[in-house]
Amino acid sequence: MLDNIYSELLTLTLDEITGLNQCDSPAALWKYVLRIARKYGFRSTIYACPPPHKKPTHPDTIIRYAGISDTDFQKFVMEGLMKQGHITTKNSLQKVGAFRWTDIANLTNRSQSFEDLKQDANSVEIDEGWIFPLFGPQSRNGLASYGGPKHQELMDEKTGAQFRVFAQMSHLRLCQLTPDLYGIDKSLSRREMQIIGWAAKGKSNSEIGTILSLSESSIDSYMRRAFAKLDAHDRTSASVKAISMDLVRT
Repeated sequence: MLDNIYSELLTLTLDEITGLNQCDSPAALWKYVLRIARKYGFRSTIYACPPPHKKPTHPDTIIRYAGISDTDFQKFVMEGLMKQGHITTKNSLQKVGAFRWTDIANLTNRSQSFEDLKQDANSVEIDEGWIFPLFGPQSRNGLASYGGPKHQELMDEKTGAQFRVFAQMSHLRLCQLTPDLYGIDKSLSRREMQIIGWAAKGKSNSEIGTILSLSESSIDSYMRRAFAKLDAHDRTSASVKAISMDLVRT
């Protein structure tokens, strides 16, 4: 049985990685990554890519997750893994290779905080999975995780090596798709990203104001500030640029 599983995973790295090149947007890439993870038996997927030289807790960090609720993600990942420093420590990136959730204890000398994290993980039904340090151009490094394996064989070292390749290549594809992600002088504020996101969906300033409970003049002011940061002159070009940089998602 193991030989069959390894054969399928070898196909993952040789054939299905080619499919990454067919993903022409961050949204399409994420959908593809989820499909592959679920196909091979992982229930949850998490991806975090902070700005260069920043921790994953930085507000401009790209974060995507599936198979875990918003509440559980906040409790376990943001308040546990990231805030307590278990995967933001340099040790996690220095490991380079894949490591298991259960290996996190080796990344900290704070035994009590690890036990607290373990309890949080169990409370949201996360008891095993892989973490992959990711490396990209110009220090665009990050972390990906595949958790909740349906088969124990998915936690085998050889399997982890296969998925590490897929996670790394997925990360590099995102870097290709968003080369200018950190090329703007100032980051968009959360409100500016919201407004550009609604504009990208075809909403007028008046409609956006109603959605966000803001005046139309306030929406216009936020929009103009976003234009300046994106070096765009109209809502269409600003929307296209923001989507291509993965600043907003439609």
